[in-house]
Amino acid sequence: MCTSPKSFDFIMRSLPADLSGYTFIDIGSGKSRTLLLASHYSFGAIVGVEFARELVAIAQGNLETYRNPAQRCRALSVVEADAAAYAFPDTPLVVYFYNPFSRDVFDVVLRNLVQSLEQSPRDCYVVYGSSSHNAIGWAKPAIRDCGVFEELQTPPMPFFLDAVRTIDYAVFRRRTNRP
Repeated sequence: MCTSPKSFDFIMRSLPADLSGYTFIDIGSGKSRTLLLASHYSFGAIVGVEFARELVAIAQGNLETYRNPAQRCRALSVVEADAAAYAFPDTPLVVYFYNPFSRDVFDVVLRNLVQSLEQSPRDCYVVYGSSSHNAIGWAKPAIRDCGVFEELQTPPMPFFLDAVRTIDYAVFRRRTNRP
């Protein structure tokens, strides 16, 4: 299941208005819907990370053919990779997770992200959304407990007619002063 356009726009209100220096990374990007939604914002680059080869092929086709006058970022790509082995770019980041995989895999990806931020300190936002299996119930504490991020206050997600169900989400920002 992917993020609905209205839900994505609602989540994006929690991020800075100027995202031009940030790379948007969608972990578990599927067929690219969220990448295309992100292209309506001023990101410097947008990258999808997807494990399934058949989904990568579909996503690449979608990225090549998508044309919308609302697009503000055209530097879109998708990478066929295991998220647990993905090397994050050394740019400010917005890392987006939407029901991507199990807790075990998420823990590895989060450790890799933290290690990347320690090796190359930079701004980073993590967005975690979930519409099933109470994944947000274990993801939020995992992100908070790593000691690198602080959770931002966000309003509850309303139900949008373009969504299958209401999304639970959280937005985190890399701490500038670590405890």
